[in-house]
Amino acid sequence: MRAKERRPSLAEVAGEAGVSISTVSKVVNGAPDVAADTRVRVESVLRDKQYLSPKQRSRSDLATVVVVLASSSMSSPLTVEILRGTMRAAHEAGLELVLLDLPDGAPAAGWIERTKRNGPTAVIALKSRLRTQERAKLAKNGVPLVEVDTYQLPDNDSYSVGATNFAGGMAATQHLLSLGHRRIGFLGGVSDTQASIARKHGHLAALASAGIEPGDDIIEEGDFTYESGLQAAETLLGRPGRVTAIFAASDAQAAGVLEAARRAGVSVPDELSVIGFDDQLVARMTAPQLTTIRQPSEAMGSYAVEVAHKLLLGTTPPAFHTDLATELVVRGSTAPLQAIENTA
Repeated sequence: MRAKERRPSLAEVAGEAGVSISTVSKVVNGAPDVAADTRVRVESVLRDKQYLSPKQRSRSDLATVVVVLASSSMSSPLTVEILRGTMRAAHEAGLELVLLDLPDGAPAAGWIERTKRNGPTAVIALKSRLRTQERAKLAKNGVPLVEVDTYQLPDNDSYSVGATNFAGGMAATQHLLSLGHRRIGFLGGVSDTQASIARKHGHLAALASAGIEPGDDIIEEGDFTYESGLQAAETLLGRPGRVTAIFAASDAQAAGVLEAARRAGVSVPDELSVIGFDDQLVARMTAPQLTTIRQPSEAMGSYAVEVAHKLLLGTTPPAFHTDLATELVVRGSTAPLQAIENTA
């Protein structure tokens, strides 16, 4: 006769996760007052130790998570990292993961029909521009939806995962301010996306806290790409009263800034400090390496699967929208303003 498997104690889970027993208890019971990063870590240990009850495990048998994204976003390094997180979490949870790439502007009914599977199904929409009727149709079909890094602000009653873009934007500019910079250029991403808007607002908030009112002549909009960063930086560097620092809304744009500076004969960081956002591979491939704001891309993907899994199990996630923390990473592309002045 097979011995009954022992369920691990809360103390064992807490010890491995590096948290208190009360924190593990809160995660198990779905309490909302647990930081998202901590929740992800604890739930990973719970899965590894097979803490889910047999009833919960049976409800997730043959469950599928369909990741929906636009074909145009497949080339984005950020998308690749988010997908890596979804794949890892789905594997750990024993969920089947299906990737459904769509052309931009696909008809609402078409792709939703393609998400149908034999067993329980949840949809994760990655960097989406979902329409109200699409969300409504998924809800009508009983398909849980989780959105990741949405272009627009998510609905109040829909589940979504993002990053602390406002705080990240503020941290980037505060870093430049701490180095003595006051004339700081900003290169935005796609202007109608909530990520770009939040990063810009964080930048402006940091300037306001320092008593600085930015002029319109040092703010440029782009589309998160290298080319837009290059073009915008050439414009900024060609204007009178040149900026001493530039905050770009993506690492790709920041790499474009470095190239514009090279062409203009402006030394980075001796004459110009540059900071990006995302901490993608390109940030470590440039010369100098980019100071940037690290976005928790993989964690965003894995947490989206966590939320989708909870919904498939019939449990309620702790919050409709969760922003995972960003982090300042200082490398060689930023320097104190005094160092710049000394080169004159």
